Amino acid sequence: MSHGAIASIVLMNLKISFPENSLFSYTEYKMHFRKFNFLLLLLGSMILSFRSDHFEFRKVVNNTFAPGENIEFKVHYGFVTAGYGSARILPYIEKYKGRDVYHVIGRGRSASGFDWFFKVRDEFHSYIDVQSLAPLKFNKDQQEGSYANKDEALFDHANKLINNTKGKLTMPEYTQDVLSMMYYARCLNFKESPIGTIFSMSFYLDNEINTIQFKIEARENINTDIGTYRAIKIHPQVIADRVFKDKDAVTLWVSDDANLLPLRIQADLVVGSIKADITKVSNLKNPADALIK
Repeated sequence: MSHGAIASIVLMNLKISFPENSLFSYTEYKMHFRKFNFLLLLLGSMILSFRSDHFEFRKVVNNTFAPGENIEFKVHYGFVTAGYGSARILPYIEKYKGRDVYHVIGRGRSASGFDWFFKVRDEFHSYIDVQSLAPLKFNKDQQEGSYANKDEALFDHANKLINNTKGKLTMPEYTQDVLSMMYYARCLNFKESPIGTIFSMSFYLDNEINTIQFKIEARENINTDIGTYRAIKIHPQVIADRVFKDKDAVTLWVSDDANLLPLRIQADLVVGSIKADITKVSNLKNPADALIK
């Protein structure tokens, strides 16, 4: 019920009597009260509008990736090739609500020989603000076995709200989506940080806000299909549940150069393990200085 409706009910039930020489009659009083209430609501709307219109996005320096970058992965479940994945930044800057955005598309699918066991057809779209590396819009279409889910989330960073297909969520400052998180994380100072450093961020997925921590574990060389790389070994700390064995069950390796290119991700599950290895990359922003051979 609106403030105006509540005020009207209160006035009518109070049975206020106005003397003949009163400045306002009862009807005039209600009219002026409603005008005053309308002005208050209008003022509140103007304040919220002012806040949104004058919100200044943070500035994040991106020396890591650029439009056109394309990364492809092969996914293994144990010794079996289970599927394929890709992460692609479209080769041009798009506009969303007047702001420059990177349009990133992430896809995952099971291999044809694996479809009978567990068919996967996933597609994610993230529209990432170029200046702040914060997501403005996120779309998801997931089909995994018998599970199917679609979602669209619009990020209102000025008011710290997410508007999605189920309603609204309040969010911490500059919450990422599950896809934009990978690109923002690549712009963190992993390369210059000592072993043991932890970076934290919030991310949105499936109508929930979660916090993830990236812990720098080691520096080592790894062999991939595109060569041997000097790499930074990172533990994205997850919640131990019926899927992951423990909070350190996921390990990520990124190239130890300006690209911070994701080379491998491995997860130890309650039953077996899954590993995604890079198989192809194109249109890197920087030279592949971490490539040994």
